[in-house]
Amino acid sequence: MSKLVYLSSTLADLAPFRDEAMKALLKAGYRVKDSYRASPQPPAAQCLSDVREADIYLGIFAGRYGYCPEGYGGKSITELEYREAVRSGKPCFLFIRPLEDIAGKDLDSAKGEYDADRKLRALREELQTRHTCALVGSPTDLALSITQALPRVDEDRLPDLRRGGMFNEAAPHPGQLNIGLLVVGVRGCDDAALERLCGALPADWQAGSALFAPEPGMAGTDRLAVDRSLSRARCVALLVSPPGLARLRENTTAGDGLSRMLAARLGGYALLLDGVQAADLPASWPPATASFRVGEWLAAGGTAVGGEIAHLIAAFPGAAPAHRDIDNPHLVGLAYSVLAMTRDEARAIAERPELVRDELGRKPYEFLQSVIAGLSSKGDWVSFYGTCRHDWQPFGGGSVKALLEELVATINEQRVVPKRDQSALLGNHIRLRYYPFEPDAFRQDAPDWPLLAAMRGRGCLVLVDELSTLHPALHGKGNVFLSDPAVTVATLSGLDPAVCSLESLVDSPLRIDMLVDRFSNKLDPRCELAINSRARARRWLRQSLPEALAGSEAQGADPNRREEFRKGLLGGL
Repeated sequence: MSKLVYLSSTLADLAPFRDEAMKALLKAGYRVKDSYRASPQPPAAQCLSDVREADIYLGIFAGRYGYCPEGYGGKSITELEYREAVRSGKPCFLFIRPLEDIAGKDLDSAKGEYDADRKLRALREELQTRHTCALVGSPTDLALSITQALPRVDEDRLPDLRRGGMFNEAAPHPGQLNIGLLVVGVRGCDDAALERLCGALPADWQAGSALFAPEPGMAGTDRLAVDRSLSRARCVALLVSPPGLARLRENTTAGDGLSRMLAARLGGYALLLDGVQAADLPASWPPATASFRVGEWLAAGGTAVGGEIAHLIAAFPGAAPAHRDIDNPHLVGLAYSVLAMTRDEARAIAERPELVRDELGRKPYEFLQSVIAGLSSKGDWVSFYGTCRHDWQPFGGGSVKALLEELVATINEQRVVPKRDQSALLGNHIRLRYYPFEPDAFRQDAPDWPLLAAMRGRGCLVLVDELSTLHPALHGKGNVFLSDPAVTVATLSGLDPAVCSLESLVDSPLRIDMLVDRFSNKLDPRCELAINSRARARRWLRQSLPEALAGSEAQGADPNRREEFRKGLLGGL
């Protein structure tokens, strides 16, 4: 078994740093203890126990001191974790951000928290006096420093990375789904139950846990932590107990958001019921794919596998198609989103196109009218849209979601794997992870922006409906997100090229100028415009899906693809 690293830091201010640290450690062959318990108000005793169980302590320190639990002498969780690592003799690797590099919103001093700032500065000084610390200015610097400081694991590789001859096999894919079953519970209600459940489940399930507090002020941080764990999970279950359900009901928005997030990301979620009935759950929650009772087993207080837990272990893999992935470590997750109208939004501008004129002006309104006129030959164009954004049918005869699922199945089932797919997938199969495109979330000041930024850094795919960009609620939304070269993006149109050519699209008021720059100037093959047929969409997606998983490691477009694209473009002129 490879060595276990405990990753310690404050959470909200260091999320991008933690993501890069996680990827660097996994690539080097280490296991990493998910430090979501470093979020506000975790059980301190559990954090310190996790430090003791780890082989290595890795601490990242910046401009915040962190939450101070009661009964620990006014010390923060982050400082307590460091001191426990020193006390228990763990090898310590310490990384510090210079204070002058940190934005004011991430500094205790700038927020007027002077006692926390005093403690932080004293701790930083002690760290740099007692240890050799690396100064890091960016997440990329941190990943490089970790790679240089921690040796690559050879003898203690992960079980599925067997050594061969003189050479070691490649490091695991950074998008590897290394949590078989993620069990989510309510913080402060289900902590002990989560630990007992995960300890009783089979080792090859690689069970993990995440805690969520629905109260304002905590839900945002925990939502990010849960999503980070979901990005590495193959299956997910929500543990529901009476006190936890009561808190989720009291905070309806957060509770509904959590259940919808679990269902969307993994295509469904299971329920573990501890003293509640499925009928007791809010009607606004998405239906679960399966439910299992665990209350009697938890109430018995033992650890033996029997009764309800034995039934859960036996029945879970067959309860839903996605549950068969629970013990398969050779999977990677590909996040995707769809910028398209819902049917209700489409119907609104079909019935009242003047809404576009009133909100966006005359030119977008006239362009919309010309596009709708071009769609008249296709019948009721509003019917191309559905309840969810991924239900959009750009070419009729099937949704975007169905098209992606079909192509992923084609890639996963191929018997002879092309060299390009071998390099991109490293022997893994793809699982889609859906992020609904909500306009209010895709802006940098939104509460969920850190969640989306982390998703973007892991690599993702976004499909854009050209017509939908004229809807006032969607116009210009997501531009900062789509301009990032880590995002693989294409615009799709059901229009005949004679109605809306690529040239007219480039000069149109659709607000996709950042994509035009990627397409026309940078010749980025990970950006495609005006795909107007299912055959073209299939061809581009088949080539682009595996590469979309490269994320921020792609460093822009692949040179070979760029050259192929350039030749094809020039050849068509």
